[in-house]
Amino acid sequence: MKTFSLVVAGALLLLTAGCSSHDVTDPSAGSARPSSSSASGPATTGSSASATPTPTSSPSASSAPTCTTADLRVSVRPDPNGAAAGSTFDDVLLRNTGATTCLMTGWPGVSFVTGSQGRQVGAPAARQGTPAVVSLAPGASAEALLQVAEAGNFAPCTTTSVRGLRVYPPNQRDAVFVPLPTKACAQTSAQQLTVRPVVRRG
Repeated sequence: MKTFSLVVAGALLLLTAGCSSHDVTDPSAGSARPSSSSASGPATTGSSASATPTPTSSPSASSAPTCTTADLRVSVRPDPNGAAAGSTFDDVLLRNTGATTCLMTGWPGVSFVTGSQGRQVGAPAARQGTPAVVSLAPGASAEALLQVAEAGNFAPCTTTSVRGLRVYPPNQRDAVFVPLPTKACAQTSAQQLTVRPVVRRG
């Protein structure tokens, strides 16, 4: 009877050990395979996709700052396509000299002045057209078409010699003087200057 009990006990021990061995080994082996597979498969692809966002050198319109006067080089050149009786046309050029992309929208403020720090002569430029947001990368330029009517078109007109233009970039309080010697009407009732909104040059 003792021999039979020992045999039964031994069989139970072997059965328990076998079950125990299966419960430990199987889960660890199973978890090892998915981990290894995901590291060399889908996980690698997902990591590569997330590592290539929109380049910081080309910020979106919502994240780029407004172009300031300090960011810009302002100049005025004759417009190659501008022609009208009694008027000349010039392009007010605004070049981004900063290190980052910036935005501008609207019209430059333009008026005749007697010198770089001189007094304003006549009325500031009237605004025409519908503005749109312009994004300027470093080195890029925007332009605004400026119509300059001849002083002789207006009567009465007290003509005054002016040395150039005072230009405010769109939505800025700091101005730049641009040489453009000509004759201007001193009367503010004479609308000698008209400017269009800025657009991307080129």
